[in-house]
Formats: sequence, structure tokens, C-alpha cells
Amino acid sequence: MTITPKMINEMRRHGRIPIDKELEASLLEHYGTEPFPHTYTEQDLYEQIRKFIVQYNGDHAVASTNTPEPGVTRPSDSTKNRGGKWPEPFI
Repeated sequence: MTITPKMINEMRRHGRIPIDKELEASLLEHYGTEPFPHTYTEQDLYEQIRKFIVQYNGDHAVASTNTPEPGVTRPSDSTKNRGGKWPEPFI
């Protein structure tokens, strides 16, 4: 089984994951043909595509969207590794 443009359009319509033209081209390049001499089952194909999309979107993420809210910073790694806690809020 291989991925087709029709399948990608269905994923766009039913999924929450944005698939841009660059990602679509990469998906068709990697999964548009069978990996001779092996073949993908439907489950294998969708799982491989899911992993590929997650990695692609992680590589293309904007750093500012990785924070919980605008202007909120995460604790440093050194604080997390020592078991530090968030400071109490000032009220």
C-alpha cells in the first residue's frame, strides 16, 4: 500500500495536523512507492506517516509557539533536574 494525493487530502480534511505543500511532496516521495521487496500494510503506512508528520512539524516549529502562553517562560533545565519548584505567586 502507498500514499496518494487523495489520501493526503482526506488527512487534511479529517485531521488536525496541517499538511503544507512541502510536507505533501515529502510524504509522496517517501511513501508513494513500496519499499521493494517489502510492502506496507495500511496500519504500517499510517503509523509511519504519523511519525514522519510529527518529526516534520517538530523540525519546522516556531520557538515562540513552544511556550504555554505568550510571555511565559519555562523553568531552566537545571531547576527541573534538581527537583526545584515553581516560586509562589505574588498576590
